[in-house]
Amino acid sequence: MATSTSTTSQELMIGTRNSKLALVQAERVSHDLAQRNPGLQFPWRTVSVSGDVDKTSPFLKFGGPSDAAKNIWTEEMEAKLKSGELDLLVNCLKDMPTRLPEGCVLGAIVHRQDPSDAFVVKESLRHQYTDLAQLPAGSVVGTSSTRRKALLALKFPHLTVEECRGNLDTRLRKLDDPNGPFSAIIVATAGLVRIDMAHRITKRLSPSEFPYAVGQGALGIETREYDAQTLSMIRPIEDLLVRKICLAERSLLRTLQGGCSSPMAVHCTAGSPESTAGPRLKLEGMIIHPHGTKQVSASASADVDSDEDAEALGATVARLLEEDGGRALLQEIAFLYESQS
Repeated sequence: MATSTSTTSQELMIGTRNSKLALVQAERVSHDLAQRNPGLQFPWRTVSVSGDVDKTSPFLKFGGPSDAAKNIWTEEMEAKLKSGELDLLVNCLKDMPTRLPEGCVLGAIVHRQDPSDAFVVKESLRHQYTDLAQLPAGSVVGTSSTRRKALLALKFPHLTVEECRGNLDTRLRKLDDPNGPFSAIIVATAGLVRIDMAHRITKRLSPSEFPYAVGQGALGIETREYDAQTLSMIRPIEDLLVRKICLAERSLLRTLQGGCSSPMAVHCTAGSPESTAGPRLKLEGMIIHPHGTKQVSASASADVDSDEDAEALGATVARLLEEDGGRALLQEIAFLYESQS
């Protein structure tokens, strides 16, 4: 097992991707950890990951199991974490595989912003359109997400959806280019808020109508499994309700992963418990055909007093989805992806 050398100089090194959003996120975690751990510093170091190097290929290129597809955002950083070059990683939780490499653990889940998606109109069209349904037939909407593409095809079939990759600044530039094809893009609300671009949000899409990605809006802090010192430092900054919600969502996705990177969406809400246990969570899950031709939905509620309760709720919704047609739909999607690879 690798051991970091940075702790001897009273530093714990944070690893992050090299984008404006990633750096803002790393800086916030660094600040919170420093506040809770006087005398220690938490500098960050950027790492180039394959998902940022290849900014043109659609995500279907990185097919295979859903976790394999997500490894394009984490694999290079995890190698440095396991070697001891880095002490902890800060990632958008939605980009983290639900099964981490041996020796790595999800140490804490923090800072979940609004998990919804945002509809963002081209600057020159902002005074004409305030809703996806208002866009004329054939209008081009940009996104790189298989989930968003599938939901757009399902709910707004009059629109044309095209690939739009890159960090948020890049996607906004592509959107506003007078010679560019896009009338609008769909991005995570949380990202725009974090980089002080919330004013560009034309409309926040209701999660009940446009459910979001598993873990969207939250940050995951990844550490070495047996690094008790680092784990003890990061746990105090965790939001325990957010942890339970996100663990339920991740359990649903992990249970359903049957060999393909399928469009899946969730919506999880917390209410008052019906017993003396923890919060009562309602988790809704959806599997959507990539062409928007069909979808399967299911939901369940439970009082969640522990990580195990949260995981059980996610697994329950996954089983309900499978029993209600999800298993057949996942097989259909897997066959579609194999035929396109």
